[in-house]
Amino acid sequence: MENRILAGCLLILLLAVVNNGLLLAEEAPAGSATEVKTVTPGAKKRPAGNRVTVDIQGLDGDLLQNVQAYLTLYNKQNEPALNDLWIRHLHAQAEKEIRKALQPFGYYNPVIDARLEPLEGGRWRATYRIDPGPRTRIGRLDLKWLGEGAGEARVKAALEDFPLKAGDALDHQAYEKGKTALIELAVSLGYPDTEARVARVVVDPRKNLADITLHLDTGKKYYIGDIRLHQDVLDQDFIWRYMVDVKTGDVYSQSNLQTLQRELIETGYFSLVEILPRFKEARDQKVPVDVKLEPAKRQRWSFGIGYDTDILFNLTVRWNHRRLNRRGHKADALLKLSQKESRLRGTYWIPIKDPRTTKLGFTAELSSDYGYDQDRVTLDLEAGYYFLWKKWTSQLFVQYKYERFTSGGGDSVNSSLLSIGGRAERSHFASGVYPRSGWYLWGDLRGSPGLISSTDYLRAHVKGRLYLPLLDNGRINLRGELGTAAVGDFDKYPNSLRFFAGGDSSIRGWDWKDIGPVDSNGQVIGGRHVLTGTLEYDHRVAEQWVAAAFVDAGNAFNDRPDKFYYGAGAGVRWLSPVGSVRLDLAWPFNKDNDEDTRFSDIHVHFGIEVNL
Repeated sequence: MENRILAGCLLILLLAVVNNGLLLAEEAPAGSATEVKTVTPGAKKRPAGNRVTVDIQGLDGDLLQNVQAYLTLYNKQNEPALNDLWIRHLHAQAEKEIRKALQPFGYYNPVIDARLEPLEGGRWRATYRIDPGPRTRIGRLDLKWLGEGAGEARVKAALEDFPLKAGDALDHQAYEKGKTALIELAVSLGYPDTEARVARVVVDPRKNLADITLHLDTGKKYYIGDIRLHQDVLDQDFIWRYMVDVKTGDVYSQSNLQTLQRELIETGYFSLVEILPRFKEARDQKVPVDVKLEPAKRQRWSFGIGYDTDILFNLTVRWNHRRLNRRGHKADALLKLSQKESRLRGTYWIPIKDPRTTKLGFTAELSSDYGYDQDRVTLDLEAGYYFLWKKWTSQLFVQYKYERFTSGGGDSVNSSLLSIGGRAERSHFASGVYPRSGWYLWGDLRGSPGLISSTDYLRAHVKGRLYLPLLDNGRINLRGELGTAAVGDFDKYPNSLRFFAGGDSSIRGWDWKDIGPVDSNGQVIGGRHVLTGTLEYDHRVAEQWVAAAFVDAGNAFNDRPDKFYYGAGAGVRWLSPVGSVRLDLAWPFNKDNDEDTRFSDIHVHFGIEVNL
């Protein structure tokens, strides 16, 4: 009997100690300084059909979401195993959980009215009326840099930009964010050993004041030592001269190492670039870096079968040789066969600076159009200098063009042109498969004095696109084309340089190259000028689907347009990972014969757009 009494007393004592210990561990007595850590898990959506209804009053926004995330009763209210005993237990600990949820935002003295009421049918209602109380303010803010970097201007200035000041409301999230930003800045400036020597937030709940002490030690500053390339792909001097901007002596930082890796990958010569800093070999704070390079497969073939409204079914074969020699020369070829147009093109590339942006290209292309009023076979031989100018992808070129063509019902004409010119393009679109803002501009200017050409000419051609956001999921899509040419002998001017309108990327509602000046037989022969424009509204109706409505207008002409042709319609876009797949239904208006638009005039346009 005595043993049973003794065992019972010990059990009661043990439970009391455990309960006391939990209280001491979880809740410091009023008036004592408390060091807290910020934990803000994401809130869970309140489920339906539960045994207990949890009503939280007095809070909104982030405070409400954090309380919901911390409150166990709220998160378990839909569990089938939730019984009356468990509901009472979770309600009993709710006040403590609410206090913890408010502390990351600086509220240490909330007033909480917690009630649990039984309802009919074995259901319960838990109500928590919460007044968060006064927000804790920062009394003392002690920020300090230690180490070699303490005197650097950017490091010192960063303390001035710390998101919290003395007198501000305490926000643990802002404190953690500011501390992380300071450390990341120091690391980016060449101090990889940066760490917090003292990082303490001490709160006095009685006074609603907090003292913050943050002392960061930058350690020593490091630089990049020898960069050792391990590869047998290209000449070392070629890599150092043209491909790598990061050099020995640059600041050691993850940013510089990532730049080194990215530059080598983007050249296309390597399939794997592994960057290995060797801190154990560092001397005089210079860290050697080993770069292991695995060669990319030298040749690549790709095949494609597609359908485009303008050229109908087509077959495409591409060949790419990434590395012809140790000086980084490349070559590629394209064969495209379709029901209306075909081409065979090959290019030899010689890098003369950065192979990604600055190179020489020698191109030969044989192409043909057939099945129109304008048949042609064209041979283009071109030498171009490719470079990047103020973010514009640019090219200067010399081109010899030989073309045998037939316009309308005329005889076959042979024409040759030796031209000089330039091209440039640039784009900037918002990220994602459905950019709602951005623009694209492309231009081509070329000409020939006619000394050793069939005719003299000067030709300019510009295309552009502009996206403007509208409403929550919509965008305005503006598209335009402007072309003009001054030609000495138009009869000798090749079809491939003449301007036409109509088609998938011009005026929908008409066939490709269906609009332009005509000969005496009424057959389209193309003109000296073109002007077209599009106004389209796109609206995202689902994650991968967009509905569109549009109006196109324009004409191709010689001297001045006698009229503008219009087309209008609607379509859908499927947002695939590789681009926007478009299907449009369009009708032509104000046709030359002045007939009313009929259902049989409908044109179906299909294609793919990729925003570059």
